[in-house]
Amino acid sequence: MKYTNKHNIPIEIIRAVENDNYSKGNSVKSITGLLQPPKISILSEEHKDTLTVDISDRIWILLGQSVHTILERANEGKEDTMTEERMFADVNGWTISGQTDSISLKDNTLKDYKVTSAWTVMNALKDEKPEWVEQLNCYAWLARQNTDIKIDKLNIVAISRDWSKPQYERSGGDYPSAPVTVVNIPLWSEEDQLKFIKDKVTLHQEAEAEYLISGTLPDCSDAERWKRNDTFRVVKEGRKSAVRVLPSEKEAEKYISSHKDKDNLDIEVAIGKPIRCESYCHVAEFCDQYNLEEKL
Repeated sequence: MKYTNKHNIPIEIIRAVENDNYSKGNSVKSITGLLQPPKISILSEEHKDTLTVDISDRIWILLGQSVHTILERANEGKEDTMTEERMFADVNGWTISGQTDSISLKDNTLKDYKVTSAWTVMNALKDEKPEWVEQLNCYAWLARQNTDIKIDKLNIVAISRDWSKPQYERSGGDYPSAPVTVVNIPLWSEEDQLKFIKDKVTLHQEAEAEYLISGTLPDCSDAERWKRNDTFRVVKEGRKSAVRVLPSEKEAEKYISSHKDKDNLDIEVAIGKPIRCESYCHVAEFCDQYNLEEKL
């Protein structure tokens, strides 16, 4: 991977970003890699020598790594905690691996540290965050294969990088009450964990085989692309803003039918943006799915 420095970020930070010693060990895929869409995973490997990322886009990753390092150091020598253990297992002919942040031996709780936004924490507490649920259940399964520990609880220890006391005092409600929030993650059965992992391994194996044979890749789903829902804008000629924005065409039609000015109203469809593709996918420039949509 090559880096640009569009914002003149100091050399110390550049060196810190470049000095990333992450390794998935002697495995084909890490859990993080398994949870990626196959398209992103394969394009990342295919273009690893030509990928270009700006240093500014790696700052949050750097911050997350620094927090992990400090928390790992805090647990050093503590007999009640297993810290930063990379574990391995063979599934469908592939060796997979995952590194747990910490496991409390007192209550068999597997913990993962996340540096994220207060908004993400709010959503995770309200609706669960599928990526977190999947990741920690995969780690729990790996822990079972590598240790005598039977994981009883899963926690995300979320540090809100943008937490604000005034915002909390204004908002209350779902807004995190402190910069650190413990999010309880539902624990699947060991059978469901294994099935999920096997399905993911098979998905990647089949995608790689198809790519070798035909050069084609499976498209990412709307959920994988973090695509926002389409909306239906009720518009009026001569007016810049929409009269109303509704989640379905049926609701938009119903609104117009009962409006006093219905003969002068029309419906425009606003296609939901794929947020991951536009702002967070490092291989978007090589992606036929994204580039084709951009041309439409």
